[in-house]
Amino acid sequence: MNEIAQDPNALRLSTFGLTCFLLSVIIIPIGMIFLLWFSLPQASDRPLQVSLRFAEVDSRPTLVLKNDSDAPITNIGITLNDWFSYYSGKPLPGGEEMTVDLGSFERKNGIPFDPKSHQLTEIGVYAQLEDNSRGIWERRSEHLLDDLKQEAKSSDGPSS
Repeated sequence: MNEIAQDPNALRLSTFGLTCFLLSVIIIPIGMIFLLWFSLPQASDRPLQVSLRFAEVDSRPTLVLKNDSDAPITNIGITLNDWFSYYSGKPLPGGEEMTVDLGSFERKNGIPFDPKSHQLTEIGVYAQLEDNSRGIWERRSEHLLDDLKQEAKSSDGPSS
């Protein structure tokens, strides 16, 4: 007797049926991903109510970050040109200021930001808001450091 013989009543897929089954196993999940990708609303970050200015502290260039809101912000991250970053886990209460030396900004490999050798074109501030959402403040300019210096001079008033 032939032990390998198959039952003629058992279900079998033809080559076409097997091909259709495999394609549906691949196409349906990918199609669902695209459907969800395009149909769900985009998550957006909330604007962060901060102001940033340039200052000289002990003849060192620093950025002064002020929380313009009433609520504290935490987990503050500041990036310069998307390469140099600074992180502070300490909360910044509403209306308070935080000073950060430009030499405190470092790349992942430990190279510090030097305004003499790097042109500052972009600043991003990211922080956790009181409701645990993320807030973002960004500013871009070809001469951003010069713009910040000019704003600091004009806010100090005329000098005599």
